[in-house]
Amino acid sequence: MKDRKFPSSKDIKEVLTELETAEGSKFLPKNASAVDKLKFELCKSFIIYKQDRKLSQKELADKLEIDPALMSKILHYRFEEFTIDRLVKFLEILHKDISIKIA
Repeated sequence: MKDRKFPSSKDIKEVLTELETAEGSKFLPKNASAVDKLKFELCKSFIIYKQDRKLSQKELADKLEIDPALMSKILHYRFEEFTIDRLVKFLEILHKDISIKIA
């Protein structure tokens, strides 16, 4: 068996500390408002677009001419500072023939 080099305890602790403070994607609570549900679905559309076209976060931000930090917020469902019309405006840049259906 080959000799394996494992990270030191110090390295592991540093990584764990970084992961504990990192912001991941936000989940939609069960009692979310209709507005938040719509924003969540709009954000999901950006993720699908990004994945389908194999774009990086920066490439997608460049297409929309926005800061990559704002793009990160959209891609992680951190939509509090975005209005529905702002998210739709961004989607219209990506999809010229966008249509939104409300069920």
